[in-house]
Amino acid sequence: MPDNELETVALEDLLLEQNKLHYEKEIAILDSLSTAWNWNPDTLSGGILLERIPSTNTATNSLNHNAEGDTVVLKIDVKLANGNRCFSDDSLHLIVDHFDGAQMFDVIAKNISSGDSCRALVPSSIAYGVRGLPGYVPPGAMLLVDVRQH
Repeated sequence: MPDNELETVALEDLLLEQNKLHYEKEIAILDSLSTAWNWNPDTLSGGILLERIPSTNTATNSLNHNAEGDTVVLKIDVKLANGNRCFSDDSLHLIVDHFDGAQMFDVIAKNISSGDSCRALVPSSIAYGVRGLPGYVPPGAMLLVDVRQH
């Protein structure tokens, strides 16, 4: 191929590369926020940074996380990463690994147990993505989610 010819790249490959770069930037921002807030988070699938909130309930056993098929009820408070509130729900019911909503809730639910509280910084790709949640979460929003399992 002559040096002056442009390499043909499929549109799909360009979009995948753009998504990868966007994801890497979001992860860097979320990592910076967690550091600034003095978090010591666990990194979960999808790039979620999960900070556990110590429980005063000694009966809570954080070693027995929810498993696939478990029915859980979560109290959630969803904000933009800058702190602006999006929505809350006192009783989000889900079956672990079978939830039809935002994937972040399944991932978080698999990493907590009854009585646990946590907060998570969530990349847009595993939250509500490029579509957002009309009327509540703007497209492409990185989120701060407070969760307590009943």
